[in-house]
Amino acid sequence: MATRSVIAVDLADVWEDTGRKQLLRTLAWGDEVMVKTVTDEQAEVEFTAFVAAADGSSLAERKTGYIKPLKSAGIKAGEVVIKASANKVLRVNFVDVQQGDGAVIESPKGKLMLVDGGDNQMFARYLAGRYPGTSLAKPKVVDCILVTHGDADHFEGLVEIKKSETNATLRKRLFMQPLRVYHNGIVKRPSTRDGKSVPDTELLGPTVKEGSKLYLNGLVDNLLKVPDTEMNKPFREWKAALAEYHQRSPVEFRRLAFGDDEAFDFFNEAGVRIECLGPLVKKVGGKPALPFLGEPPKGPRIGDEATSDKPLASKGKSASHTINGHSIVFRLSYGGFSYLFCGDLNDESSRFLVQAQAEGHLDLRSEVFKVPHHGSADFSGAFIKAVEPVVSVVSSGDESARKEYVHPRATLMGALGRYSRVAEPLVFVTELVAFFQMEGWSKLSDAAKAKTRGEFFGFSRAAYGIVKTRTDGQRLLVYTDSANLAMKEAYAFELDEAGAPRPAAVRRV
Repeated sequence: MATRSVIAVDLADVWEDTGRKQLLRTLAWGDEVMVKTVTDEQAEVEFTAFVAAADGSSLAERKTGYIKPLKSAGIKAGEVVIKASANKVLRVNFVDVQQGDGAVIESPKGKLMLVDGGDNQMFARYLAGRYPGTSLAKPKVVDCILVTHGDADHFEGLVEIKKSETNATLRKRLFMQPLRVYHNGIVKRPSTRDGKSVPDTELLGPTVKEGSKLYLNGLVDNLLKVPDTEMNKPFREWKAALAEYHQRSPVEFRRLAFGDDEAFDFFNEAGVRIECLGPLVKKVGGKPALPFLGEPPKGPRIGDEATSDKPLASKGKSASHTINGHSIVFRLSYGGFSYLFCGDLNDESSRFLVQAQAEGHLDLRSEVFKVPHHGSADFSGAFIKAVEPVVSVVSSGDESARKEYVHPRATLMGALGRYSRVAEPLVFVTELVAFFQMEGWSKLSDAAKAKTRGEFFGFSRAAYGIVKTRTDGQRLLVYTDSANLAMKEAYAFELDEAGAPRPAAVRRV
């Protein structure tokens, strides 16, 4: 009988036969396999492979292969795989969703959390491939969906998961059942009313003044209780999807703010801990409120201003900067390694957090940094200095001229390297870790568009853009795939005697 197991080394090559002649896939630390037989020399395993179809798509198939370490590796096959019950690996993947965010966090015991989801079908397609075989009767249980803030490029793609249930192609379907939905409490209203544009100060709900400052004080806990008339289209569609999930099985809705660490008690286990560091809410008129933020000064920041932690001299009232700046910020820690997630945090709000750290209220220092706002120029050098990242991940991508923001900015990329605590920091961009191959001249299938566009030289995606990380609290692996099956970009870190991360050799068999 096959035994449910996981990979116990950084990377393990799986071969078609014991002669190591045809590579089927390289599995990573913590990946699940079914072990059929195992000896000191080899392990026969059943695993999921991704096979290229004639149309260029990759299809998930269950295959059987062999892990056969070379004698020079100094490791026995039985040490490459361990029983799943002994798994201690936290897995965090940052998925290319183009101009947006989407991440998947899976605890050593299998607790699952989705962080954002982009604004297209890419996140849904990835999840359907990772968790195949779901149905309405047997959905994939998602312990928590955390939407950092209410911009469509962070949650509209989650609606695509619901839509995928009726996809004509079976492998593209994903039935899930979220148990919790966390958010920052800000709901975007329609941008027009009676044919006229709505002022920024009315786009995010009720406000109140305290002195000269304007605050949002209509923060929402349960999204299902907000009338459709007070939501823009992406929010209405998200609410409709959530209502159906809630009807199938009750969903807990919760607005998060600094200090709401107990909200993650469901996930914390055996050294894994999540702390909620933002947004920083204050009481105004007896109700929780968030300050309305303004337009930042045009960059790039230069001189002392580039690393200042003093309040930013923003101007006016900006709904977009307000909803971005009050993104949920949380720190995921496991042993000696931490991840910092920041949504679309901007310069103005980042300085609030830097000041809070200086006052001893929170700790921003983290080894893995999900860089805010897709690498925008609206960043705080002081904030990056406070994080001192070892590994930085920027989630961004080009789609069209309409959605082009020149992300990531060169100044931001330079700051990530400059303010890292290690000599050779790692900086990944989800768009750049994807691989494309030339297909040649082609035509659009739509006849009308083809007549206007004519022939064009096409490329196809040969490898999905995902930055994959693994840690057991003592060691950290970061790697990406490529179009070459045998080639990975992989790095490892381990803790030194003082508990600081240092580069280590990647263990591949």
